[in-house]
Formats: sequence, structure tokens, C-alpha cells
Amino acid sequence: MNLKEKLITFGANIARNTKAVSMITPINLDDKVDEFIDWYLENMVKGKDNDIREYHFPKEMRNLIEKIAVWYELRYPSYEINRLMPGSGQEQININDVMFRNNPYVNELLGENSDAKELIWSDFYNTQVFLKSLPGEERCYFSPRCSAIVLNSNFRVAHLYLTNYGVIEMAEDVTDYTNSVIKDEELIGLNVRDVVKLFQEKGIELLENNELEKVIKTVDKWIYQNEGILDCAMYRIIERGGNRIGPRRAFLFAKEFGRNIDIPMMYAVDCSDPGLRLFINEYLKAGGSKDLVCYKGYFSRASKKEKVATISIQELVLTQNNNAPKKHELPQRMVNAIASQADHGAVEQKEVKQLRLERKIEKSRNMQ
Repeated sequence: MNLKEKLITFGANIARNTKAVSMITPINLDDKVDEFIDWYLENMVKGKDNDIREYHFPKEMRNLIEKIAVWYELRYPSYEINRLMPGSGQEQININDVMFRNNPYVNELLGENSDAKELIWSDFYNTQVFLKSLPGEERCYFSPRCSAIVLNSNFRVAHLYLTNYGVIEMAEDVTDYTNSVIKDEELIGLNVRDVVKLFQEKGIELLENNELEKVIKTVDKWIYQNEGILDCAMYRIIERGGNRIGPRRAFLFAKEFGRNIDIPMMYAVDCSDPGLRLFINEYLKAGGSKDLVCYKGYFSRASKKEKVATISIQELVLTQNNNAPKKHELPQRMVNAIASQADHGAVEQKEVKQLRLERKIEKSRNMQ
């Protein structure tokens, strides 16, 4: 075989063994937010208020989504995300120190040895506290306005009283309405969807466009709205945080609020990220799929229409397996960050009770 033939054969072998790189236009996360805002306008706003409110409601919804994203950033600053899932240089700062241990207000008001020093910021600024801190006009987005419905048929009337999400709290005159086929007490605790099924199973006809089925549609819309708000907040967390912090912070958000953990992972692939393999491990431990296809370099595009390569988690595991830094091979600042997290975790989780006991003993001695 001459040189030319060898080169042709060599080229053919490369072609056979080289997988074509798939280039696609990634789903732009800000576009997903816009899609939800459009749905909200069409399904929850139009026809229900005047033109001025119809103009302002979508803006207020967008502001709420942004507020949720900012709250999560405040709850988990970048350096705390890096401490939990290293991906870049670690600042020598701890949010619990800032908010409690080294807070001049706490020290002056409660003293240097206050039990407030053992508070954990992410637990302190929790979801319930955040929601309660919202003004009423924003809290109402999470509460469907379902309270009571009336059933009318052949001069018979029944009343059903519902929780915010369509569960029957009290029923009146259903026994008479159904000629004792269904008793009032049978409906307590049922979802309106189950009430409709029960009526159908018992042969009780409901009028066309009856209130029960209208409530089902209303509750479904409210659930979709709540899910959409959380999903959009997750999208904004990814975009606002950038290529490493954004997906990691959104991953925590997704786990806490039952969102799809695939989405943060899809946008997290930065092959220069020294902690990428560690993040993949966290994703897989949380139930993620090795078949998930991710975007490579989503945050490195020059425009939202620019195409990017794709790669599966399985391929990432194989390519990162030998090159991904092990814990002892990470840059020293990352090793310090991991050790720091372990130290803080030990103090905050295992020794809090002991610290409190010692301080109480000390206080008791000082009072004697």
C-alpha cells in the first residue's frame, strides 16, 4: 500500500470513528419567561379587569418572578454556592458570619455570646418567611380564589365550600340534591375533580357548564400559574447567575421546590469548569439521567440564535472521568473551600447543642 492509499484509508477510519457534532439553537430561558407571561395575560388577566390593569398585571408578574430569583440569590450568595458545589475561586467569607456572628446589630443588641450566633442564614431566610414578607397583592398569586359553589337543578340547590385548591371543606344539602344517593359527609375532603367522578359513577347528571367543572378549570389554571412562576424563577436564577453559579443555584432551587433538575444541568456544561464532574455527581445522586442531552457553552454565545454543540451526561462522564479533578487534585483554594464547608457543617449541625449548653452554663455562673 503506497502513501496515498494509506492516507485515504486513515481518513476513512477517522470518518467512521468520529461522531458528528450536533449543533442546535438552544432554548433561550428568557424566551420561556416571555411565553409564560403571555399565557398569564391571555388566561388569567384578559377580560377580568380594565385596560389599565391588563397592561400592568403582566409587568407585576414579571417583577414577582424576578423578586423570587433575587431572594434565592440573597439566601445563597455566590460564595455559598461555591462552598457547596465548587466551580471557581472561593471567597473567604461565610454568610452565617456576616448575618449573625459578625453582625454589629446582633452583637450590640444580644451580646457577643448570644445563641443567635448559631443561626443558619439559609434556614433563617426560609421559604415561609419570604412568602409571608410579600405584600398581599403578591401573596395572592399563590392562592386560588375558590371559596363556594352552588349546584342548581330542577329547583334543588346544594352548596359546596372549598379550600383554595378545590378540596371540599363543607357540603350543604347535597343529600337532598341527589335524593340521598350521595350524602353531604361523603364529599368532605374530596377534590372537586373526584366529586365530579363520584357524581358520574352514581348516575347524578350535572348541568352543562356546571360550577363544579368550572372550578376544576380554575384550579388547573392556578396550579399551572404557580408552577410557571416557580419555573420562571428557576430560569432567571440560571440566567442571572451565569455559567457556573446560575445552574448550581437553580439546581438547589429545583430540589427544594420540586422543579425539573434536568433544566439546570442542561445549561451547566462549561468544559473549563474544574468542578463540573462534582456537579454531575450531585445531579446523578439526585436522580438525574445519564441520557440527558446538555448544551455546551450556552453562556459563551454571541447571540441567542447562535447554535451550540450538545453532549449527553454519559459522554460527559466518560470525557471528564480521567481529566476531572479529584478532590485532592483541585486547586488549593477549592480544597480550602470544601474543608471550610465541612468545618462549618460540623459546628452548625453537630455541635450547636453543645455550644448552647456551654454558653448557658457560663451565663449561669456569671449570674451567681
